[in-house]
Amino acid sequence: MNPSTSSPTGLKPAVPLLELLLRIREDMEARLVGPYRYIGMPDVDWVNCFRGGYGACLHSMDVDEGPDLLFGTWFRDIKRAWPAEGWESVYLSECGGDQTRALRKFLDYVAEFRALSPEALAALPWNDPECDQLATSTPRLTPARMPATTLDFLMEIRQRIGDSVGRLFMFIGPITVRRMEGLIAGYRLCLGLVGARDEEYVRFERWLQDEKGVPVGQEWAQPFLAACQGDHEQAIRRLLGYAAEFRSA
Repeated sequence: MNPSTSSPTGLKPAVPLLELLLRIREDMEARLVGPYRYIGMPDVDWVNCFRGGYGACLHSMDVDEGPDLLFGTWFRDIKRAWPAEGWESVYLSECGGDQTRALRKFLDYVAEFRALSPEALAALPWNDPECDQLATSTPRLTPARMPATTLDFLMEIRQRIGDSVGRLFMFIGPITVRRMEGLIAGYRLCLGLVGARDEEYVRFERWLQDEKGVPVGQEWAQPFLAACQGDHEQAIRRLLGYAAEFRSA
């Protein structure tokens, strides 16, 4: 996978999501215990939403991951390893609640997919012409446009969910602040790896401390959850509302 060397944005080529996941897997193999690079302590719910945030950032830059985009189809339809309930909850149950084992099980599937040769990938029974084309496509990892900032991403989520209870599910699945933290972390890591400066979010975090009572050295999740009497959706909506307030200040 050789991305083009020039970019209209001046950003570095993106790191494909599956390659990043393999880096995490290698780190887990090298260390006996966490925290691990990029993810800290293993948490399958957090990591699954981290994937979503990272992928959303890649999409905002109009990056094309080529055959890697077939992983979900391969995982679900060919390996039949993606349970309808979600791999994270099922794998965690199968592994007796062991977060490390459950995450490794998922990452082993990523490694198996990435080990397929182009010929083997193209020979799989995709039963879809678009998948057949993707199997032999060439990735384009050079950002075609500047990515949306983290606050842009949060404002888009706020606009799309509106006032409808439960619509956060389409972004993070089961609605918990931990999963929302993973979504944001994945988005921000993607920005950082391509060299996109996101100083606005740093100012937002400082503003939350100065104006909204988030204790210095803490993230937003637990203080907001406490303020909302344990209601995860309301805690996340509070974050999104403050993002809008910060933007309008």
